[in-house]
Amino acid sequence: MPTGILSAARQRIEDSCLARGILYPWWVPVISHLAQGACLVLALGQRDALWPLDPLLLTVPMVLAAPVAQLWFRLVLPWWLDSLGALVATGWLLSVVPQYDVLSPVDAAPAILAFAVAEATARDGLRPGLLVAGLSYAMLGVAAISPGIVGFPVYAIELEVGFVVGAMLLWQMRALIAEREAREAAWQQATTAERERIAREIHDLVAHSLSVTLLHITGARHALRDVAAGDPGAVDAVDVVDAVDEADAALADAEQVGRRAMADIRRTVSNLTQEPAARQVLPGAADIAALVREVDQAGLHVDYDERGDVAGLPAATGLGLYRIAQESLTNVAKHAPGSTARVSLAVARGNARLVVRNTLDGSRGRRTDGLGSGLAGMHARATQLGATLKAGPDGDDWLVDVRLGQRAGIELPCGHTVPGIGRLPGATASGPAASGATT
Repeated sequence: MPTGILSAARQRIEDSCLARGILYPWWVPVISHLAQGACLVLALGQRDALWPLDPLLLTVPMVLAAPVAQLWFRLVLPWWLDSLGALVATGWLLSVVPQYDVLSPVDAAPAILAFAVAEATARDGLRPGLLVAGLSYAMLGVAAISPGIVGFPVYAIELEVGFVVGAMLLWQMRALIAEREAREAAWQQATTAERERIAREIHDLVAHSLSVTLLHITGARHALRDVAAGDPGAVDAVDVVDAVDEADAALADAEQVGRRAMADIRRTVSNLTQEPAARQVLPGAADIAALVREVDQAGLHVDYDERGDVAGLPAATGLGLYRIAQESLTNVAKHAPGSTARVSLAVARGNARLVVRNTLDGSRGRRTDGLGSGLAGMHARATQLGATLKAGPDGDDWLVDVRLGQRAGIELPCGHTVPGIGRLPGATASGPAASGATT
């Protein structure tokens, strides 16, 4: 038989099995039906029904009709109709006494019933299998009375073995289905988590870069507007040159921030492709000082105080704190650009606390972004770190307070002494507190 025909037949069988929710390999039903056909041929041979032609040959289409209809024509038959042909054919064969000899000491016909029980149990469940087995036992009982059969205990054991084998295949298939569903759920969960992580990264990069860029552009506009609004007679060439230089520097910084943001976005988006992305060093807690310096130079006044062994924090913890500080400063630049922000980072004995505080700038001090994706992202990062995060109004200020650790209190430069919330996994004990550096 050509390879193409075999492949087509195999595909038909697999499609038919999948249509009924059966996950067995294609060769399992094929072997079962071939074995059932072989038992039928042996039973016919024991009754001298193969040649010359005998009415018992009608049992062949009875047994093969259901397998051909399901595996070849992809018809979905109920379990009782699927087993009916084998039961009727076997009953007819049992009504005829076989000829026993040395090569065939037992009747092969009851083996057809054993395969029918196994198929019904494995394919349709325990209850249909038990019903088919009960009918099979009843047929054997009737045949034992008349015309009489030899080896009834052997045939009874055959039916039990068929039911046990079918039950084993059934539970194996159910375990396989459960495993595949668990894999699919885990894959979906991992995919969703990765997309959310990349979305947070892109949000943090775009929001921060745009905020810093807008601060630089605003500074450039103010410098040029101050010169244009001055007294024409009082403005000399030096003032004009200074204003132009200040605007040019601000725009150059904005361009640099934009180019760096584009590079970071390309690197982040490249994680979605199948090609391996080049390894990049991610920012950590030690880079918060540079972040504050960048925002301060863009025009938003920020005071920064850092204490303890910041570089000793784990990389994942440092990245989370950096992103939270980045988003907090971005919100300050967006909602209260005229205020002064105060950033404090303290690390002691494996505990850490990050506080970002700014004065509320009238109506602009309140959050007006509606969706609140920035705050949601900060809460998600704090949850990943096993930290607690408080974000909201605190008197006349807006406060973002992140705490990691639970044992040691951390003295903060803003005058608060706060117990931590658990020891950071993998964090090393910090040395003596370092004096704060204010940008």
